[in-house]
Amino acid sequence: MEARRYQPQPRVPDAEAAQPIIIVGNGPAGMQCLVELRRRGVTAAVKLFGAERWAPYDRVKLSTFLSGSTGFDDLTNLPAELDDSVEHLVGRPITVINPARRWVEDCLGQRHHYSALVLALGSDAHIPSIPGTTLSGVLRFRDMADAQALMARRLRSTHTVVIGGGLLGIEAAHGLCRFGTKVTLIQHADRLMNRQLDSEAASIVADNLRDAGVDVRLTTSVRRIEGSERVESVVLADGSELPCDTVVFATGIAPRTELARKAGLKVASGIRVDASMQTSDPHIYAVGECAQFQDQVCGLVMPALQQARVAAGCLAGGSDSYTPVADSTWLKVLSLEVFSAGHFTDEERGLVHRTLVYRNKPEGIYRALMLRTGRLVGVVSVGAWPERQQILNRITDGRRLMPWELLRFRFTGELSEGGAGQVSEWPAATVICQCKGLTRGQLQDVVGEGCDTATLKSASGAGTVCGGCEPLLESLCTGGAAAARKVPGGTPLAIVSAITACLMALAFWLPSPAPASSVQDISLFEQFSRNGEWRQWSGYGVLAASALLLLMSLKKRFPKVPMGGFSGWRIAHAVLGLVGLLLLYWHTGFSLGENLNRWLMLSFIGTAMIGISAALLTRLQASMNGVGWLRQGSTWLHILVCWPLPALLIFHIVSAYYF
Repeated sequence: MEARRYQPQPRVPDAEAAQPIIIVGNGPAGMQCLVELRRRGVTAAVKLFGAERWAPYDRVKLSTFLSGSTGFDDLTNLPAELDDSVEHLVGRPITVINPARRWVEDCLGQRHHYSALVLALGSDAHIPSIPGTTLSGVLRFRDMADAQALMARRLRSTHTVVIGGGLLGIEAAHGLCRFGTKVTLIQHADRLMNRQLDSEAASIVADNLRDAGVDVRLTTSVRRIEGSERVESVVLADGSELPCDTVVFATGIAPRTELARKAGLKVASGIRVDASMQTSDPHIYAVGECAQFQDQVCGLVMPALQQARVAAGCLAGGSDSYTPVADSTWLKVLSLEVFSAGHFTDEERGLVHRTLVYRNKPEGIYRALMLRTGRLVGVVSVGAWPERQQILNRITDGRRLMPWELLRFRFTGELSEGGAGQVSEWPAATVICQCKGLTRGQLQDVVGEGCDTATLKSASGAGTVCGGCEPLLESLCTGGAAAARKVPGGTPLAIVSAITACLMALAFWLPSPAPASSVQDISLFEQFSRNGEWRQWSGYGVLAASALLLLMSLKKRFPKVPMGGFSGWRIAHAVLGLVGLLLLYWHTGFSLGENLNRWLMLSFIGTAMIGISAALLTRLQASMNGVGWLRQGSTWLHILVCWPLPALLIFHIVSAYYF
C-alpha cells in the first residue's frame, strides 16, 4: 500500500508568524520525535518529510515481510500523533539545508522555513569496495524497496549468496531459503553475530540456520563478484569460485551524512551531536543512525528512540540529556530469542574472572554469566529468559551475587527464586520495552487507569516495534497486586507446617517417656517403642522417609523429574516430613542421645524446624511485603542443615549393626 502524497504549495511564514518544526526522516527515530513532541505539550506546527514513497513502517519486521509471514499492512502502525495537525510529505527527500536562513529545500525545489530542524536521516547499507558490485543481481537488504526487490528476485533465483552474518544477513538468508532457493551465507568472522554472541551461542544460531537449509560458511569473505552483465559467481578469499545468480549485501550500515556535510555541520562517522542531540548549529538536531554521540554511532532501535526522546524534550524547553545505556542486545533470530549485555564475547573473556554456564539442550536454552570479583559484568543467552530485565539491573547496580544465587543458576538457569517473578513487583525503573525504553513505572501509570494489553500498547507505544515484550505487558495488565503475590498451594502447605510445629512443640513440652521401673508400670508407648522388632521397623521407617525426602529435593534442582506439579510436590514434601517426624518420635522419643547420635538428632530436628519456618514464610509472603528474602534465606539454610544427614545416618546404621 503506497501512502498518499501531499504536495501543498510552500508557505513562506511572516516575520512574526511561528515557524514550524521540521523533521527530516519518518523512520522510527523521526516518528518517535514527533510523538514525544506532542506528548510533551508542544503544539507548534510540524512538517514531517520522508524520502521513501511508503507510509512509515516498522523496519524491524522487514525480515518477516520478506519471508511472507507478515503483510505490508501489518508493518504500518501510525501513531495517533500523526494527525491533520502534522504536514506529512512522503516521497519528498530534502536535498539542501540552509542553516543561516533556516530553510530546507526538497526534491521539487520547494523551500520550507523552520524554527528547529531534526535530522533523522538514518543510514545506507554499507557496500564493500570489491569488484562486481554494480552487476545486475547485486542487491542489498536495508529498507522496503530492498525487501520488495528481494521478494521479486527470489522467484527466479536458483542460488543466492548473502554476504554478512549479522542479524539482517541471517534473516535475509532464512527468508530467501524458504522458497526453494539455494542460499549460502558468507561471514568473515569465526561466528555469526560476532558482536552480539559468544562462540557457543553463535553455534546454536548457526545450527538452526543450517537446519533451515542455509549453507553457512565462516572465516571467509568474497574477493570479487564475477559476471559479464549480471552475476554469475563469487570468488572467495581462498580463490575458490561459487556459482550463483544473486548476491545480497548485509554488511553493516553507513550513516547518511552528505546532507549535513554540505550544510557545514560537523561530521565524522556520523553527524556530531552533544548530550542534548544538538549539532554544531544550535537550531539543528540529529537523532538515530545518522547521529554520532562522542565516538559512537547507534545501530539499534532502542538508543535511536532514546535520542529522539531527548531531542523532543529539549525542543519542548526541557534539559534532557542523552546517556548511552549499557551495551545490550535483545533480538529474535530464527524464532530464537538471543540476549547479550556487558562483557560477554570471546575476545572479552580476559576481563572476567569466572564464567558460569547453564545448558538445557532439549529446550534449546544456553545461558552464560560472566563474573568479576563476584559481580555480574556480562551475560549472553539463547532461548526465552523472562529474567533478562533483572539481569540487566544486576549488571548496572554492581552488587555481588550471593553463593546461593550462583548455585541456583547452575542447576536451574535462574538467579532469583521463582525466576522473573511478577512484572508488577519489579522495580519501577526496570525497562520493560527495550525498543521504546519504557519502564515498569511508566507503564504502570497507564495500567493504573485500567486497560488491557491492546490499550496499553496503543497508549504507550510499548510492544509496537519488535513485539518481544508483549508477554510482559500482558502480565502487567492481568497480574494485579493480589494475583501477583498469590502462592500456588501456599495455604495447604502452611496448614501442614503449622500442624507439624504444634506436634513438635507438644512433644518437647511433655515429659520424655522414661523407662518404667517395673513391669506393671510399662506404658503402651514403651511396649512398642522398646520392643526390639518394632524399634527396628520404626528405624527403617525413618530411613525410608529420609531417603524419600532427599530424593524429592531433586524436583527443585531438576524440574524435568516426573514428580507432578511444583506446588503439589511441595505439599507432599511437607506431609512426608510430618510422617518422618512421627516415626522419629516413635523411634527415639526425641531423646538426643550421645556422641554421633546426638548430632544426628540435632540435624533431624534442626532440618525440620527450619523447613517449617520456610514453609510458613512461603505463605506469609502472599500477604506481607519484605519477607521474600527471609523465606529464601530459610530455604537455603534448610538445605544447608540437611547436608550432614546422609553421612550421620550411615554412621548410625553401621554402629548399630556392626558393633
